[in-house]
Amino acid sequence: MVMKQITAETFSELENLEEFVHSVDPNSYLARVSLEYLVINSKSDLVETLINRLLDCPNEESREWAEVYKIDHLVYKQEMNLIEAIQQLTYKTVTAPELSTLIKVFQLYNYSSQKEFEMIASLSELVNAEICRLEEGFMKTSLLCRYKITMQSVYLHLNEVEKSRECGFELVNISLTSTMKAIALTGLGNSFILSNKEMAIDYINKSIILSKEIGHKMLIREAQKSLNFTYCFWGEPEKVYFNSGSSSITLDDKLEHVFYLIKCKQNEEALRLLDDLELKIDNDYRKAFDKYYRGLITNDVALFQEAVFYFENAGDNYYRQLPLNELLKHT
Repeated sequence: MVMKQITAETFSELENLEEFVHSVDPNSYLARVSLEYLVINSKSDLVETLINRLLDCPNEESREWAEVYKIDHLVYKQEMNLIEAIQQLTYKTVTAPELSTLIKVFQLYNYSSQKEFEMIASLSELVNAEICRLEEGFMKTSLLCRYKITMQSVYLHLNEVEKSRECGFELVNISLTSTMKAIALTGLGNSFILSNKEMAIDYINKSIILSKEIGHKMLIREAQKSLNFTYCFWGEPEKVYFNSGSSSITLDDKLEHVFYLIKCKQNEEALRLLDDLELKIDNDYRKAFDKYYRGLITNDVALFQEAVFYFENAGDNYYRQLPLNELLKHT
């Protein structure tokens, strides 16, 4: 099967995906592209099965693909940290152009998770150019969607809001999966948080509805966090919803809870929580929110100035508007 013959329809026509994963020739290009299909459709167990089959096959290119996807899979399972993943991917030598591009897309993902927005901006043009040169087919479309998802977020943080929305609108139309579409909808909502409450809520709610339809708990949670932030920003903390049954509460969850406490005028509790988190805050992006929230509690201009500094260090010009707006109130 040649490269351009593999499309989304190739996989939608499969009657039994599990049987296919166990029977597809691991030496084939179809098997290699199937890794991508399984990943974007959140078929974690089958991804692992196919990775192992490709690692054990005699075809060198198949093994290369499996090694790259294994790194991504280990990050997904939280068995490898982002820094180690970036290091391994950076020095990985591969032959297939799609795989070379995929590695750069993975790097974009990982830089995005670390809030290294300026690093992404410098790499993004190269990635886009490489995607454009790929053969038409499933792999190219999927990589384009992955790229657009990352850049939708990056453009927003760089405060290039219209570019972010362009990525979001395009993703809604070309997404290969409902997961991708839900992410795009949340991203569109985020782009309106600071400017249009109704639009923000509308897009985020659409994402929540779609995420519930596909049973994607993580996407529901992320969209709800955006919705909660929106309600807090617009002074409606009574509409915030927290999932009390959640077993894993992250540092970002706790920081966002601080915002809720502040908006509920529970400043002492908010400050106590910030003090508890202070030593755990590990990057400029989170430091910026820490200083911003402390500024809201104390009305201290110096803290808002520090927040601006840390947002600038993180390369985040979108949320930098938060402390800047507070500083304007003091002029």
